Amino acid sequence: MSCEKFVEFGKSVLASDFPHVASTGVIMLNSGSFGLSPKSVIDKKIECIQDFESYGDNYVRQSLLRQTEDSIEAVAKLLDVRPDQCVIVDNVTTGISNLLDTIVRPGDTILVNSWTYGSVKMAASLSSEVMTNRNSDETDVKPSSVQVVELDIELPIKSEEDIIEQVRKTLEQRSDIRIAILDHITSSTACLMPVQQLTKLCRSRGVLVVIDGAHAIGQVPELDIESIGADFYVGNLHKWCFAPKSAALLWARPDRIDSLRPSVVSWLVRDHLASMRFAFLGTRDTSSVCAVSEAVRFVKQSCGGLARIQAYCSRLADKASQHLATAWNSHKLPIPANMEAPFMRLIALPKHLQCREILDMTNEYRMTFKTLYTSASPARLLLIWTIFGSWLTSS
Repeated sequence: MSCEKFVEFGKSVLASDFPHVASTGVIMLNSGSFGLSPKSVIDKKIECIQDFESYGDNYVRQSLLRQTEDSIEAVAKLLDVRPDQCVIVDNVTTGISNLLDTIVRPGDTILVNSWTYGSVKMAASLSSEVMTNRNSDETDVKPSSVQVVELDIELPIKSEEDIIEQVRKTLEQRSDIRIAILDHITSSTACLMPVQQLTKLCRSRGVLVVIDGAHAIGQVPELDIESIGADFYVGNLHKWCFAPKSAALLWARPDRIDSLRPSVVSWLVRDHLASMRFAFLGTRDTSSVCAVSEAVRFVKQSCGGLARIQAYCSRLADKASQHLATAWNSHKLPIPANMEAPFMRLIALPKHLQCREILDMTNEYRMTFKTLYTSASPARLLLIWTIFGSWLTSS
């Protein structure tokens, strides 16, 4: 297909496909948190809401399951995975929390690290606090023997082997680790992790691997989930893949599909298809799930595929991060270029931008989540720069 049939990135696509963004006069750069959906995806979501609100019986009994299957098949084809290994959940936080509810057993040890996303780390910690004995009284809550081991990642990182070696040492020191939660792209430091090598290392020691791919789908070039070799992979579709909020992919290895069970028990919980177990969890808004297929269509037919988007945005990220680092007389996170996230960079803030409000917020954040920065001093505050949104304004 000729490139002339695809949208022109920059101001042209802003006007044609994101008029709701253009009308605000503000360009949102923080796709790392929330992402952007084009008008066609929003229209599809609104259509689903209207269908549900106007004739709920028909929507639930006829449309919902079919549209859920269509969305799963569309995402599976985009990522070259089998649809029967996929389910759609609200987001990565929900997906990983759900997994931990079903796979953690008494006596388990869970490996996280200092760059693990805060809510994911909280979910692991909560698993270590209490575990309800479901065979007993409701009030019979017993202390859990589950432990959480946190690897404190050391900087600078000169190569992927530095990270691999840090994980290897932790596994050697703690042979009791049974579950490892690994980021594909770290949220707090915008680091592209060598997940395939790390997964191989963990699985060679009998460790079950859960990949937090919150930022990966749509951002990592030629993403091959199956070849990573993890037991489970969870990735958001609303950040970098144009889906509406509340849409994420939860993928499992063939031998782990049976363990995919929603934490919310409803009518289809025993369905032989994992996707159906998660499709109807009581009366709720499922419009985002049904609009995922339109987001995939936009990626393929309007934008010309993920590779075209990725090439464009990666160039912008390189230029923008270098421009800011130079203008601020500052520096990026000390990691090799091949470990920088394609659309995200971490840059040290200069002193004149370190306002008291930001520093106070950072101190509070660090005390709550114990997020790693390059120094204990707030004067070394680091900023994530998510560049994806700027493709809407560059010409």
